[in-house]
Amino acid sequence: MKRPNILFIFSDQHSPFFFGHEGHPVQRTPNFDALSREGVVFGQAYCQNPLCVPSRASMMMGKYSRNIGLYENRHIMPSNYPTIPNLLGNAGYKTCVIGKTHINGEQFHGFSQRPYGDLFGQAHQPDPARNESEAGFGDIIGDAGPTGIPLAMTQTEICVAETVKWLQINRKSIEPFFLCVNFEKPHFPINPPKRFFDYYIDKVTLPVPPSDRTYEEAVPFVVRAAENNGMLRGHDADPEALRKTLAAYCGCVEWVDDAVGRIIDALDYMGLGEDTIVVYSTDHGEMAFQKGFWQKTVFFDGSARVPLIFRCPGRIAGGRRWDLPVGLIDLMPTFCAAAGAAAPEEGDGVDMSEYLLHGKKINRTEIYCESVVLKEPEHAGCMLRTDRWKYCFYLDGAEELYDMETDPMEDKNLIDYAVHATLVKSLREKVVEFWQPGEQIERYRSTPMMQREKHFYYYSNQFMTGDGSVVDAIP
Repeated sequence: MKRPNILFIFSDQHSPFFFGHEGHPVQRTPNFDALSREGVVFGQAYCQNPLCVPSRASMMMGKYSRNIGLYENRHIMPSNYPTIPNLLGNAGYKTCVIGKTHINGEQFHGFSQRPYGDLFGQAHQPDPARNESEAGFGDIIGDAGPTGIPLAMTQTEICVAETVKWLQINRKSIEPFFLCVNFEKPHFPINPPKRFFDYYIDKVTLPVPPSDRTYEEAVPFVVRAAENNGMLRGHDADPEALRKTLAAYCGCVEWVDDAVGRIIDALDYMGLGEDTIVVYSTDHGEMAFQKGFWQKTVFFDGSARVPLIFRCPGRIAGGRRWDLPVGLIDLMPTFCAAAGAAAPEEGDGVDMSEYLLHGKKINRTEIYCESVVLKEPEHAGCMLRTDRWKYCFYLDGAEELYDMETDPMEDKNLIDYAVHATLVKSLREKVVEFWQPGEQIERYRSTPMMQREKHFYYYSNQFMTGDGSVVDAIP
């Protein structure tokens, strides 16, 4: 059988709860819903670090953060370890990435083509536009609303156009392809097209605002992460501004859904759908005001769990759901198996092919996730997720235990309940053996680091021309 093409669509900060097929009360995602009906949904998929750069590095290298030392957005990926595109390229695949990668240092890591994306910049377009003397994202809550950028110039629309163009150019290639399309949305700045924002502005309702007890009972890591994100007392902000932000987030999710639908329509129209494995996921979630928080870096499911969907009508039976733990680290061995490439023996992922192709159980009973508060290595933790339990252990000795069957919203920390003492001891021993907390700060500090984040380069994205020249896109 001919080796399949692989179209890997990877977004940024997409909460696993914001899908129609996941039961969200107002979120429209018709294309993702169709993808879930035609494919396989992994309902307990987790990133290995709920922050952009470490999550993406872990996914591309198929290894946990503790084994590569990447924990924050300035850390640099090593260039002498195989990545997914490197392995597939060596196996004869044509490889290309379009859009945001958020890689520091070397910008290809095995991709042979990169026509558009954040080669120098941050990928996230300032919206409204900023002056050249300014940097960063602006006011995440205050600036949320309809985009002020002409749609044809937005990263989302350029990614669609570049992807469809690339597929047309390569549709008759004798080589199979690995095409990675990375959207910046629904990550902030939270600015969708006006038609999407207008649909949600009168439909969304904020989650019940937390009481001060929520913060008083939270472990110190969670409090510090929220403070670091500038969102600890998010419930004290103007409720209308918060509701507007949530409407804009829903609009950005639907924008990504619409973009993905157009790409798959083009793929199918060109007759490539039957032999192309389409995979959708994201680097981490978004709290979206659950527990009064926005953003990520915590271990609650809104932040650490990710959507993961596979579709290939000619090879994978659709309409199935797997609700046992898997992770983004499992993509490397799974993609390698599909491509007939050997995955590195020292990788940390598990090949999911036997379940995808034959419905057989995956050799995985638990998954880990690590996190460090941005730029504060003394605040760090490790999560262990089994089919039922979520256990978190932190450098300061704090712990959390949640029964995900009876308490999926993680409202009740069971760590001090005597009935769970034996379970906690067992889970603690596993996490300490895996994570080696005494070595954590040294792992963080020994990894090469950029002097500044990509967010401080004025131009968000760049085009690479046929002669290899790199030109800034605007804005």
